[in-house]
Amino acid sequence: MKNKRTALIHHISRLEGQLASVKKELTNDTPDCEKAARTLKAASRSFSTLRMAFVTCFLETKYISKKQGADKTYDALLQVINS
Repeated sequence: MKNKRTALIHHISRLEGQLASVKKELTNDTPDCEKAARTLKAASRSFSTLRMAFVTCFLETKYISKKQGADKTYDALLQVINS
């Protein structure tokens, strides 16, 4: 489980870097709005992926035992959350 938390922390760090890049671009005298928009779009996708990974990790850690992890209901729940 520690590896999953570490992966989440690294994901957050990458997302912070993307947002810092957008912020820096917008503080320029002549910002490249197209570049900022592409980076912001990537950050948005990254945030969605992070949200799904976090919810999955939370459920696995707090509510799902290893036996139940193979349950089809659990897989269905994750599909609903991740859609």
